[in-house]
This record gives sequence, structure tokens and C-alpha cells, in this order.
Amino acid sequence: MSYCSYFTTCYGYGAVYATDQGVVTVEIPNLSGRENTKSLKPVDCKQSDVTRRTALLLQRYFQGEQVGFGAIPVVFEGISPFRRHVLEVVRALRYGQICSYGQVAQACGSPRAARAVGGALAANSVPIIIPCHRVVAENGRLTGFSAPGGEQTKRELLKIEGVEFKGLLAVPTQVVIHKVP
Repeated sequence: MSYCSYFTTCYGYGAVYATDQGVVTVEIPNLSGRENTKSLKPVDCKQSDVTRRTALLLQRYFQGEQVGFGAIPVVFEGISPFRRHVLEVVRALRYGQICSYGQVAQACGSPRAARAVGGALAANSVPIIIPCHRVVAENGRLTGFSAPGGEQTKRELLKIEGVEFKGLLAVPTQVVIHKVP
């Protein structure tokens, strides 16, 4: 069975899609200030407890509230063990913490796999729940973000979380990486 719930932000609508096992996709609005190429319009759909709770948490997140998504079940199907491990490591990053692709690779036991980490994060279908926006280049430069608005949306999400910028670089005041077994 498939479920969905919508949430509103000052940037537009977002959506959460799930199965009985957990969340499979999150769509966030374009935060770049540019017109959305695909404007999400809510339609009637069957909701579940998981989609309702997740949508409420995402709405609160976009209002600037520090919320945690650790209790939200996420479906990891059809991905390699390495990519799953990358997503689990990144999911452990806390609100306002950033780290580099290299640090994630190191935490996954593959210190030379920073590009592979980037590939895994580019395929992340549940942004914010798995906060791939918190992963930046070693020097603090924002690189790639597959959600609408790209790097500009990534910058806005980090600003919501209080990450400071010096020019185009994120200031690594809290570069942290947590090991995930």
C-alpha cells in the first residue's frame, strides 16, 4: 500500500511518500527563490501515521524548529551495502552539523571513496530525513544537491540550521562525524 502526506512551507508545498514499511520519498520545495519548474500541488491521497508524523516534522523544520527524524522509518531497497552505510552515517549528523564527503568516506571505512559518497548522496530519495545537505566539500564549498534549486536550496537549508557562511563557503564551526556500526 502507498501513502502520502503534504506539508506547507513559506517556499511552497512538500510531500512525503511511504509504504507500510516506511518513507520512500520526500519532495521538498525549491528554496532558491527561482520559479519551480515543477510546482507541487497537493492531491487527495491516503495518509498513514508515518506520512502524517513525517510531514508535521518537516513543516516544523521549515519553520526553523530543531526537530529529529531518527524515529522515522526509511525504506532502503535496491541500494548497495556501501550506499546504505553512507546514508546511515549521514543520517547520524545532527541539526546544524556539517562534515565533508571525505569524512563520510572515512567513517564508512573507505577513505578514498569521497566521490562514491557523493554518488550515494545524489541518489538520496529522502532529503532532510537523511540530511545530505549537511555534507560539503573539504573546504566548506557547497557541491551538488539533487533537490529542486540545487546548491541554492542546500545553502538555504543550512542557513535554517544556523550554519554560517563566509562568502560561498560554509564556516566549519561544527564539523562532526559520528561513527555508525
